[in-house]
Amino acid sequence: MPRSLLGQFVALHVAVALAAAIALLWSASALLHQTADHFQRNLLRRQAALSAASAGPDTRNAQPVVLTNGMAVSTIGADRRVERSYGPARPEILAVAPLDGTAHFFRSGVVEGYSVPVGSGWIVVSQDDADPAVVTDDIVRSFLPRFALICLPIAALVPLIGALIARRMTLRMRAVSAIAATIGPRSLNTRLPSGLLPVEAEPLAEATNAALDRLAAAIHVQAAFAADVAHELRTPLAVVRLRADAVANPEVRTAMMSAVDRAARVIAQLLALAEIERPIEDGGTSVDLHALAEGVVSDRAPGIIASGRSIALERADTPARVRGYAEALTLALENLIDNAARHTPPGTAIVVSSGPGALIAVGDNGDPIPEANFVRLKDRLWRGAGANIEGSGIGLSIVERVAHAHHGALTVHRGSGQRGLVFLMALDDL
Repeated sequence: MPRSLLGQFVALHVAVALAAAIALLWSASALLHQTADHFQRNLLRRQAALSAASAGPDTRNAQPVVLTNGMAVSTIGADRRVERSYGPARPEILAVAPLDGTAHFFRSGVVEGYSVPVGSGWIVVSQDDADPAVVTDDIVRSFLPRFALICLPIAALVPLIGALIARRMTLRMRAVSAIAATIGPRSLNTRLPSGLLPVEAEPLAEATNAALDRLAAAIHVQAAFAADVAHELRTPLAVVRLRADAVANPEVRTAMMSAVDRAARVIAQLLALAEIERPIEDGGTSVDLHALAEGVVSDRAPGIIASGRSIALERADTPARVRGYAEALTLALENLIDNAARHTPPGTAIVVSSGPGALIAVGDNGDPIPEANFVRLKDRLWRGAGANIEGSGIGLSIVERVAHAHHGALTVHRGSGQRGLVFLMALDDL
């Protein structure tokens, strides 16, 4: 059986229709033959009665009778010899005719006979079904093909109607599936419509909507928790920074300030991630990617150059604008640049590209990375195998969430000559 519900429905209907057509044809054939035999036997009885009436008590005085087409009449005496015959000679019928004290119907091939005792002898009447003039049998033979021509189209129409009904049901299921496909982190308020699916499938839609309600509540709780924790940590972190700034030992002060700055950055990323995972009600504003990239590169350039790396900006000649959220896009680009600076050795060249179209890319020519690390780059909380690598491991997760929020995607591929990496954000342009 096919896996498709529509295919199973059609296959079942075809099998049932074929079985019904065969059963109907067989039943009609049996009924017609039974009816034809009934009329034929009545005809044989009448012919025997007419022959007996014309013969009188003594079969030897029988008078000629008028026979219908394909019929023969024989009178047999008490010595079981044929005394008179009318119509075609059928010795094979007379040889098998039962001659006793009761009337009998019998058959030999296509010839049906009837023997009845009359006086001191018998009258045997026979009818050849194959005779061209036998109308009853001709009607039976001609009716069945015509009946089949009517029955088979009807039998074929039954699965067709069933397929149309099944397709109508599957179309409604596809419509509900299309609605379900639009449900995501940014459209958690969408629910499957009620009353569109068949009654048997309605509980599935209700259960799905209930699961979506629980999922939406869990996401809101998670986002609110992350935001609350980040807000609560800001104040004590500011106090720690003031205390660290008052430490007299320069080495200790620098180490403490670096740790505080790292913690502050993790808190900022947590806040950003919580904000991104929260459904956004408005459609955003028009953002110029060229201007955004220029601002981020200008802000990050001093620190990049001070670390012994270089950074450059490449802009396409065509405009690059998207409808979205400038703060989130800025955070995503900052994470990509910081990620490139953090995971490449001094002397690496970092190139930021904006356009053509709604594209932002950050590439570098750093050392090649193993394939095992390459496939895990976008895993949340994964920071690579290096012991000296700093970071929280959620930077690329934030970038990917920002790309999804703008109906785009983040892709990663190796740079020219298999050196370095290129992170590309393809967004939904205006």
